[in-house]
Amino acid sequence: MTVILKTISVCIVVAAGLSVAGNATAQQQGDKQTIDITSSFKPVLRNAAKINFNTSPPKVDSALPRLTYGIPVQNLVPGLSPVTLRPLSLDIDSASAWSNSNYLKAGFGNLQTPFVEAGISLGDDRSKFNVFASHISSNGRIEHQDYSRTKLRANLAAQVSDNLAFSGMAGYNQDKYLQYGGDKATYPIVQVTDILRRYNTVSAEAGLRNTASTEYGLRYNPNLRLDLFSDNRGNKETNAVIGVPLRKSINDVVAVHLGLHADLTRYAPDKADAFGNNLFTVPLSATYKKSDLNILAGIIPSWDNGSFKLLPNLAAEFPVAQEKWVLQAGWISYFNKGSYMRLAGMNPYMSAPATLLNNRMVERFVGFKGVILNGFTYNARIGSTTFHNTPLFVNDKVSGRSFDLIFEEKLDALHLRGEIGYVRGEQFSLQSGVNWYGFNKQVTEDRAWGMLPFELNAHLRWRVVKDLWLTADAYLWEGALFRTNTGQATRVDGAFDLNAGLEFRVAKRLTIWTRFNNITNTNYQRWNQYEAYGFNMMGGVSFQFDK
Repeated sequence: MTVILKTISVCIVVAAGLSVAGNATAQQQGDKQTIDITSSFKPVLRNAAKINFNTSPPKVDSALPRLTYGIPVQNLVPGLSPVTLRPLSLDIDSASAWSNSNYLKAGFGNLQTPFVEAGISLGDDRSKFNVFASHISSNGRIEHQDYSRTKLRANLAAQVSDNLAFSGMAGYNQDKYLQYGGDKATYPIVQVTDILRRYNTVSAEAGLRNTASTEYGLRYNPNLRLDLFSDNRGNKETNAVIGVPLRKSINDVVAVHLGLHADLTRYAPDKADAFGNNLFTVPLSATYKKSDLNILAGIIPSWDNGSFKLLPNLAAEFPVAQEKWVLQAGWISYFNKGSYMRLAGMNPYMSAPATLLNNRMVERFVGFKGVILNGFTYNARIGSTTFHNTPLFVNDKVSGRSFDLIFEEKLDALHLRGEIGYVRGEQFSLQSGVNWYGFNKQVTEDRAWGMLPFELNAHLRWRVVKDLWLTADAYLWEGALFRTNTGQATRVDGAFDLNAGLEFRVAKRLTIWTRFNNITNTNYQRWNQYEAYGFNMMGGVSFQFDK
């Protein structure tokens, strides 16, 4: 029985297996089968160890950063040879618009010194018109120690075309002096008109220039100036100066300069025939400028009242240690025009001249200049100077009140000149210069009468606070030689003159100013028997009003 049951079980299992196989075969032949696998296992990553950042806040830094800027020093080093100042029209700056600014400055001093100055400007970017006027007069503590000065000037600058600008000027000057010096005990002053010296000058100037080089690299600036000069003694003089300077650029470093210059003077004395003093020059030179290397080489053919002279014009600057040390050397020549107008500006107490000669100068020098520290500049030269027909002033042999003009044919001198300066933006400026002549040889005169052998000057401008400015000027010189009535040579005592001033703004357009002159109250004489003013001061207000 058991066997039968086992046999039946096996048969059932086999039958079931065959049935499943048949179904599987049927499924393979029909729809595809899908198998779903279900699992309860879920993979989990192990927690990683993390780094904890425990930072502290930064410390507060109250120190201001120190910023250093390498800004090139912009300083003007004037040439050591005197030149004629000629106003030029202002270049039009397209970056900023032209603004008209006007001012009025007035004050009074302890020596009965009224002072007034005014400036007015009109125009726009293409045309500008300025008018300046001033007047000052003083009465010194010495009898007849009076003077006055009045100036009026008008300037015009206009852009005629895109590359052509016109400049013009018209002016009037009047200077009045009294010859208060001399031997008053022996030669007393009877009438003020006998010692009055009044000089009048009417001036006009016009010029044209191109604002940019032509397509051939040419720049030009023809100009004409006319001065009508006269005094209260009936002496008259006409001065006309015509200049046609040309500049041709060869490339970026080489340029050629050519000029035509005529300086014509006609002097008419009150009691003598009129005569002329004419000077013609044709300066020709070439310049080479690259980095700090500057070379000027040229000649100046000249005709001084028909007498021909060929003048050298050579100068060079060689950098030795970049901007710190620049070697300079030169052999230059130029003329100082001999006119009554110029000579009266040098010595207003002179007598009317009987003759006029042009002063020809020849300088040979070597020296150094440069920038040592930020804002500190220097310029030092040593050389020899030769004066031809230089004007000298000697007291007349009667009262000594006026000065006679004489000309030294040739005067040689050893010459030293130095300049130092320190500029710190608009906050502080200090400039100083020294000039020394060692006169060693004369031809027609025994001494260099009236010429200063040593001069030292210093000028300070300091913006102490935002609206307070301090200015100061100091002058020191060795007295000049003068000739006594007996012909002996005597030297005037040296002098020291210290001046200072203050300006402070009290309102947006109002400024109060004061000026102190000869603070040390030094009694000195620039010209023999003419004592300068002692201590004096002025004060006033300045008002600025813009259009």
